[in-house]
Amino acid sequence: MNKFDCILFDLDGTLIDTTPLILESFRHTFFHHFNIVKQDDELYQYLGIPLKRPFEALYPDKVDILMNTYREYNVLKHDECVSIFLGVPQLLKECRCKGIKLGVVTSKKRELAMRGMELFGLFSYMDVFIGYEDTTIHKPEGEPVLKAMKELGIGNGSKVLYVGDSPYDILCARNAGVKSAAVTGWSYVPRKDLLSCTPDYCILTPVELLSYI
Repeated sequence: MNKFDCILFDLDGTLIDTTPLILESFRHTFFHHFNIVKQDDELYQYLGIPLKRPFEALYPDKVDILMNTYREYNVLKHDECVSIFLGVPQLLKECRCKGIKLGVVTSKKRELAMRGMELFGLFSYMDVFIGYEDTTIHKPEGEPVLKAMKELGIGNGSKVLYVGDSPYDILCARNAGVKSAAVTGWSYVPRKDLLSCTPDYCILTPVELLSYI
């Protein structure tokens, strides 16, 4: 018997490696508009949260134009800068063989998130997909995960696991009343930041997750 009936995944930084693309998109945006060169350690804090939030905090009067510049660059460079993490296809295949329902819950807008999933054939494994537009309340609140559960007809979160690479993912899982797994082995977010949110599981490789389900 499986420990979990449903496993939901964040997308960027969890299933596919978009971090180099995200960092370059932010770097390009700040340089283009303000002639500021941002280093990676200054940009990591923006991973795993809705795109609008850092721009709102830094330049509230320029949010729309900054987001447009970011997205234009992100779309232009997307396919050449994105890769799938080693072990993810094997993990998803084995979960499907076990009869576990799978889904993606991301803060990313649907169009570009779906492009990344299509690039690596991920839709064939998924029973549900929740993007930014699908909820009005976002991570770290639990609504995105609860929305996925509702679409799958799951009312009780005791056998649901949400896997992610950022503190926002861990908090989202907790707020939705489901278990959480932090991908400490391949997240760009510092391990201490993930552990500070006390995830239920910490995994070093995608395949390691199989030992917990």
